[in-house]
Amino acid sequence: MGRPMMKALVFNGNEDLRLAEVPKPKPGRGEALIRVKACGICGSDVHGYLGITGRRLPPMIMGHEFSGEIVELGADVTDFRVGDRVAPYPVIFCGECEPCRRGDVHLCLHKRALGVLACDGAMADYIAVPTKVLFRIAAPISFDVGAMMEPLAVACRAVNHAGDLPGKSVLIVGAGTIGLLALALVKMRNPAKVLVSDLSDTRLAVATRMGADAVLNPANGAVDAAVKAATGDVGVDVAIEAVGATPTVQQAMSCLRTGGTAVWIGNSAKMITVNMQEVVTRELQVIGSFLYSFQEFGEVVDLLNQGKLDVEPVISLRAPMMEKGIDLFAKLAKDPGPLIKVILNN
Repeated sequence: MGRPMMKALVFNGNEDLRLAEVPKPKPGRGEALIRVKACGICGSDVHGYLGITGRRLPPMIMGHEFSGEIVELGADVTDFRVGDRVAPYPVIFCGECEPCRRGDVHLCLHKRALGVLACDGAMADYIAVPTKVLFRIAAPISFDVGAMMEPLAVACRAVNHAGDLPGKSVLIVGAGTIGLLALALVKMRNPAKVLVSDLSDTRLAVATRMGADAVLNPANGAVDAAVKAATGDVGVDVAIEAVGATPTVQQAMSCLRTGGTAVWIGNSAKMITVNMQEVVTRELQVIGSFLYSFQEFGEVVDLLNQGKLDVEPVISLRAPMMEKGIDLFAKLAKDPGPLIKVILNN
């Protein structure tokens, strides 16, 4: 008998995504085979599909925001059972290098990120992963919400970098998935005021629904003037930049009060232009935020499992992975319209 096969969306090159039959993985020692139930399309997946970043090496299977159900266990697995509902931390770490030994497994010198470079991800029927990266999803939580744990962890790290927020004013630049999830996390920390800026009125409407105190569209006027008007001509204490382009970074910096803190989480343009004199003379702080720690992933799993966060407003569309995935990649690449987070289901 031949090896069992499964369906997957295989990336074969720029704007070349195909439905294919590929070998079904077999869980090895310490691994679990997961039936993928939900997988989000990340902006980085779309950039990979377009060939912008070089972070997807064909042929490979994308998908790192996912959840599913364990259907088979490899040898020596004692802490999980068949039927467990799980969301994996999508970084396979060695556990032995210096960063791993100090607890920074996201900086592992030998890490493999699922769905990145040549490491196959979860846009398939099944995926096998080590159980050491698995987190259980509580029964009331949908698999779609389970797939939101990875982007929520990205936002969590950025908000953690922002420091103590009670009583402070915060501006979030960019109301995409990460910006909106950052908004949800910021609101939990009792800020005095949260403002959100974006060029899409549709996304700003979602931000309002999720608790933004004010929403600003740069197309309707200068954001820095509106921010100062809302903060007594002072500026915000913290600006979280969730786009990664020169205009939005400049916007975030110009809206800060003297001595304020900017957290850069956007990761689009490799090079940007920033007013260095403004940073120096106003003593602004700039903190970069990338990925998330194992502990931060666990932190957002707990928040969602306990029902303390509502991320449903960020999900714009659910669609069957194998039937609609290719068309949705093309749409998100060319004309996403009002779509924010798209979840593919099996």
